[in-house]
Amino acid sequence: MNNSRIHLVAVAVLLGALFAAQTSAFAQGSGDWQLVAPSGEGFSVRMPLKPDEETDRVPQAGSTYQMRLYTAFDKPSGMLYMVAMQEFSSAVGAMAPSTRLEEFMKGFKEGLGESMGAAGAKLELTPERDLDLKGRFGRQYTLTVATARGMVRAFDAVNRMYVLVAIGGREGGPNIGRFFDSFEITPAPAPVPRPIVPG
Repeated sequence: MNNSRIHLVAVAVLLGALFAAQTSAFAQGSGDWQLVAPSGEGFSVRMPLKPDEETDRVPQAGSTYQMRLYTAFDKPSGMLYMVAMQEFSSAVGAMAPSTRLEEFMKGFKEGLGESMGAAGAKLELTPERDLDLKGRFGRQYTLTVATARGMVRAFDAVNRMYVLVAIGGREGGPNIGRFFDSFEITPAPAPVPRPIVPG
């Protein structure tokens, strides 16, 4: 797996976490949770409002693969919700699900930690327990960014990795549970590689 690009995913999550609460660019929650189910990305989840979306292409094995980030800041509750979807080449399919997830999250944590250090804030991402989502391997983490606390869940779907982040609450909170419990991995076509375009 390409750790430098995984670091970019971590940086994107970091930037959302640091600035969402201070900006009015995010839509505000209305109380009605919305279903987010992007076509061809293999997941669905409920979020308190329509999320902002970011897209990137990640170089792997001579091609590029899609990375998507969905971010929603619910101002009334002070909660930040994020979902990252990263596609991978078929070459990673030979790895065991737990190994794939560990490698991905290692790069995710390293990138986020480096970014937080540069920003002068402390990061802690601590594994809590393994998860099973209808046969898909996952892991739950606690997250501390400076003084903000949150939870992270990551799931392996062979050629896609999903990372869900909720900052501003703890496990057991009604909105945290609603967000994480609504997540499903759904059928999706195989990722489509695109050629690397020289910059």
